[in-house]
Amino acid sequence: MPIQLIIIITAKEVEFKMESMITLLNDYLAYIVLGLSALVFILFILLILTYRKIKKMQNRYEKFMSKDNVDLEELLIQYTKKINTLFQNEKQILSSITLCVQKVAIVRYKAIAHMGADLSFAIALLDSQNDGIVLNGIYSRDGSYTYAKPIKGGKSMYTLSDEELEALNKAMLKKSM
Repeated sequence: MPIQLIIIITAKEVEFKMESMITLLNDYLAYIVLGLSALVFILFILLILTYRKIKKMQNRYEKFMSKDNVDLEELLIQYTKKINTLFQNEKQILSSITLCVQKVAIVRYKAIAHMGADLSFAIALLDSQNDGIVLNGIYSRDGSYTYAKPIKGGKSMYTLSDEELEALNKAMLKKSM
């Protein structure tokens, strides 16, 4: 019998609590309905905004996909291959650019003391390893003469004039690409 008594007391307590809850809900029912209405209104506005964004994205997607007979996956694969080829070409170009003329210097001078302007010149044309040539153009009243001397590692196997050495040194001081 004691077990039944506990259940009865518990049922009475539950009944009392339910009545107090119902009373509390009845007292604040207007506020609860008003709060829930405001929440529904906010959610409705968010739903409309989300719908508009989705519609905009759908229109952009349809415009993007409306190309006739275009397989985007295949296009992406082709472009990826082309980009890889371009990267390989770029590496080849950058490795071969060291062989190109990158450093240039010119020195103008008077080859003959009493001959007008500085019409003679020495030009150094070097690559990144300081290999190349020195060109010397000498002007005189009788004619114009041009000489070329090879340069390897910043040095020549031929004797260089002061002007040729100056042009070579100026060129070697320049930075290569």
